[in-house]
Amino acid sequence: MDRFLIGPPPDPASTIVVGSGLVDRVGELLPPRPSRTQAVVVHQPTVAAVAGRVAASLAGAGLVVDVVEAPDGEAAKTLGAVGALYRRFNDLRLDRGGLVAAVGGGALCDAAGFAAATYLRGIEAAYVPTTLLAGVDAAIGGKTGINVEGKNLVGAFAHPRLVAVDLDVLRGLPARLLAEGHVEALKTGYVGDAGLVDHYRRRGPEVSLEEVVPRAVAVKAKIVEADFREGDRRAHLNLGHTVGHAVETATGRSHGEAVAVGLVAAAAASAKVTGFDWVDDVRRILEGLGMPTSAPDADPRRVLALMGLDKKRSRGAWRMVLLEEVGVPRVVDVDDATVRAALDAVGIAIDDEEPRIR
Repeated sequence: MDRFLIGPPPDPASTIVVGSGLVDRVGELLPPRPSRTQAVVVHQPTVAAVAGRVAASLAGAGLVVDVVEAPDGEAAKTLGAVGALYRRFNDLRLDRGGLVAAVGGGALCDAAGFAAATYLRGIEAAYVPTTLLAGVDAAIGGKTGINVEGKNLVGAFAHPRLVAVDLDVLRGLPARLLAEGHVEALKTGYVGDAGLVDHYRRRGPEVSLEEVVPRAVAVKAKIVEADFREGDRRAHLNLGHTVGHAVETATGRSHGEAVAVGLVAAAAASAKVTGFDWVDDVRRILEGLGMPTSAPDADPRRVLALMGLDKKRSRGAWRMVLLEEVGVPRVVDVDDATVRAALDAVGIAIDDEEPRIR
């Protein structure tokens, strides 16, 4: 079992545990708090059985536990869905000593975490991610959010007290969901662990969860501890997400598929701006994982409009995370020609007669 702390002991802001058999130990693993007497387990419909085990574990730790089902996927990340959670919390008389335990994928953790961060001005949360993508990315680091006009435009920074990444749960995932999670783990490797990228080069989809999950979590935890509110280094974790988020919304592709496309776009932009050309490298790895590396079905105007809503934009400039080499990312304001090259690399053609990109 691997344990990572964000914040100084003896009372870190967040404890992340990676290992097997953790679902039935959530109550035991949760850092103690005398005022904690009640928990609400919020889960997506497809993981009711796992949620039941988490609820039993919390009850075994002496908490009064209720279980609430939330919508599946991005449908959980709406004002209406979060409003429904607030009403349920109020009906259950959840107070400031309460805990919200989110059991599900990244969207569920984002939404339930946001509800916890804003209900009664903030109560505790714990996450049990049930997808690899959530286990290496969305559940780690305290970003919560919902979609209003753009992706994650409304949110809060609030660390979960506990993140329990149970490898036994992840092993049971369909191959496609595992592949999507590997995209985020690969991204983390490009940002801060060249050895992790090399694992994917050598083994592709045959990499073991024991090999990649702790390494991906370690990179993200280190960056988040240094820059919780994304003033500087944490923005590096958005590698591939400027184009990725736009493609996700414009085409309805899954997050992992869209970020795969976004990584190729970031590689093409890197080649133009920093001179580091990793396009072929990342394409080979992603194709080996069975992930898309282009999005020719995306409407260029729609993608550009959505990129204009991206939170990383600064004073009207396009802002992208690029690489100078593996493990050396930087945030760069890029020109229209670079955006055009990035989109062209993933099959999103900007016609000459199109208006200026910005």
